[in-house]
Amino acid sequence: MANTTLAPVNGSGARVALALDAVYARALARDTAKPRIRLDVAVDRFVLFSDLHRGARNGADDFRRTERAFNAALAYYHRLGYTLVMLGDVEELWEERSARILASYRRSYELEAAFHHDGRYLRIWGNHDDAWQFPDRVRARLQPVLGGAELMVPESLLVDVVRDGEPMGSLFLIHGHQGDQLSDRWSRLSRFLVRFLWRPLQRLTGISPNTPAESWDLSHALNRSIYAWASRHPNLVLIAGHTHRPVFRSRSHAAQIAADLAKLEGEADVPPTRAQLQAQATLRAQLAWIRADERKGSVDVRDKRLERPCYFNTGCCCYEDGDITGLEIADGQIRLIRWPDEAGDPLPNVLAATDLCDVFAACH
Repeated sequence: MANTTLAPVNGSGARVALALDAVYARALARDTAKPRIRLDVAVDRFVLFSDLHRGARNGADDFRRTERAFNAALAYYHRLGYTLVMLGDVEELWEERSARILASYRRSYELEAAFHHDGRYLRIWGNHDDAWQFPDRVRARLQPVLGGAELMVPESLLVDVVRDGEPMGSLFLIHGHQGDQLSDRWSRLSRFLVRFLWRPLQRLTGISPNTPAESWDLSHALNRSIYAWASRHPNLVLIAGHTHRPVFRSRSHAAQIAADLAKLEGEADVPPTRAQLQAQATLRAQLAWIRADERKGSVDVRDKRLERPCYFNTGCCCYEDGDITGLEIADGQIRLIRWPDEAGDPLPNVLAATDLCDVFAACH
């Protein structure tokens, strides 16, 4: 049942809805001709990343800072048998030619190629690497770098999720630019401005718009429009990138912590034990820390209306502090992760986790 607390779709929300309707219809039509991808929550492991914006190792290249974290993550997940899913904007083709980028990060591409050779590599295109929507360009430029079987780069993917052979629902994987005015409708103008104005400025100054992933929020209008569309589709969970803002269970960071705190306090002994008090105090401190950070727009006054856990966002792999965020689907859970961990070691730091069966049960 759709979430009736949302405002009527209009303006930018209507554009996003129409665009996503079209992408979803094309995905359904495409997948009737061949078996869909299948994810068994009991055994399969997926890791999803987006928005590397890999460049040519110059001042305009946001990926230079995060290369170590990304490479470490790929080495880790390949050994553990994960399927690697890249949700677009892997290359920054609005700023650089593909040949320069592909030659600049040979080690990263070797790590990606290992997944592709093992049949555990899925990829879609985004607005900044939309050249890959053309199969001839993929064959001529990207395929020789990754090797292996023929590489397909569609605009979206539908993944059937099952448990004990029984269908639970579907994951709808997109980049997330669909319907966004600057990234979709006016993409040619945006591409021109990025290449000839923003790129020279960034090369000179080294500035980055990608602030550290200290919190996540739903104040971004596009995130909220994507949620509104997903909430009207039962048994569907949409996962995207593009906004560079992680979203987990359709909640902001503050709302997620508030929910965890409420659960913890509701299950505590009366009176609570010392360990329970410590856990509650830690979450209360985190919540106060985030809510006070108004500069980053972490105010979550509207989050209580976003009740369906139908939308997740990977964040990005080009934060200025060198961190990356992504989503793991493994051991029956979906987890928002950040690399490196809190100690700065090359390990995943789990920011939030929930049971995938519970997610689909809430999305009927």
